[in-house]
Amino acid sequence: MIELKILVDEIDYSSLTDVLVPLLAKSMKDGKGGILGEVLAKNPDTAVSMARTILSKISQEKKDELLMQMMDKYRNELLHAVEKALAEHAIQLKLCGFSVEKR
Repeated sequence: MIELKILVDEIDYSSLTDVLVPLLAKSMKDGKGGILGEVLAKNPDTAVSMARTILSKISQEKKDELLMQMMDKYRNELLHAVEKALAEHAIQLKLCGFSVEKR
């Protein structure tokens, strides 16, 4: 097994919302997120717009903290997405996990 560490900087949070917010909205379906969760799950464009507005108002530190929480919560989905992207380039790779920490 090989351990690969990747440092990330200069994150485009606006475009990242296109990927992460629909995952969040989906997880809020079926009553898990209350009325607001149901509305956001049925209107992903509205959810993305709201997330972008919120992100424009909070500090960089809070944005980083939020991203770390989302990456931890949706770990399996992110691993699957990376494996799928690699497979599209004929690279077969089984990802076992990743860790997230603030530096």
